[in-house]
Amino acid sequence: MDGKLYTISKNQRRAMEGARAMQQSSNGDEMKLDVQDIVREAGYVIYIYNVLNKEHDIGRDTKLGRRIIAPCPAGEKFSWTTIPAFTKETFVRHEQNEIYYKVTDGRKDATTLLNAYAYPGTDWDAQLADWTSQNEEALLTGTGNNLNSFGVFWSLTEPRIDAPSRHIKGGTLADEIERFKAYVTRTMNGLVKQAELYVAAGKLVEVTPNMHFAMDYLGKKAAWHMSMDHMVSCPTCGEAIKDGIAYHRNAFNERCIVDFERCVKLGIIKPETEEVPAQATERKAPRRKSA
Repeated sequence: MDGKLYTISKNQRRAMEGARAMQQSSNGDEMKLDVQDIVREAGYVIYIYNVLNKEHDIGRDTKLGRRIIAPCPAGEKFSWTTIPAFTKETFVRHEQNEIYYKVTDGRKDATTLLNAYAYPGTDWDAQLADWTSQNEEALLTGTGNNLNSFGVFWSLTEPRIDAPSRHIKGGTLADEIERFKAYVTRTMNGLVKQAELYVAAGKLVEVTPNMHFAMDYLGKKAAWHMSMDHMVSCPTCGEAIKDGIAYHRNAFNERCIVDFERCVKLGIIKPETEEVPAQATERKAPRRKSA
């Protein structure tokens, strides 16, 4: 009898936990998955990187809830967030009135969030595959969910630019970022090419915000292009410039410094008050020439 009561109590507890999880999901809240023990065993998390100054709102009904991928701040190499190494999916056996959990590799969850075309694989390189045929319409309309093509990707590599890559032999996080920047460049060139075809055909209404973003990203100008950048006056020369840049080229093609400290940090210029090593200031007395 005691064994039966224990089984009923255990099943009820599982049912209550599952009901709370499903209620959170149906309410649109971000689920707080009870995976702490699993994460501790894994010893790692999954990083989601964004190399573009472009925010992405993943509002789809996913196990991880709604996600906002923050833009990469001006002057930085990337922005990042994390998801657990493993998550739990809730399943219900209606015939037995029982709830159970299935552990899922977090890389699959990351792939679902960023590029459904590559699901359910856990291969990092799949994010760089050519998904043009499946994603062409999505790119043009801006309604697609292949964020890999816009520089968003998952990785097991820690968020340090010189951190050893977990996916590129002998590489670093910087090498991973460069691969996705190259992917972004292909995406942007494709968007601009399609926009120019629309313009040539007199279909200006077909030009999407993503196409204007691509023009800004590539630094291109055209009569049909409406810039999406926030423009401000340069504090040095007064010309209109993008907000947040460290320097620009003025009308005379001369480099105009906007943020001196950032330019020094990036190695673009050297500080004028650079300290001179003590040994460099030592001067030896000149030798006298023998008569």
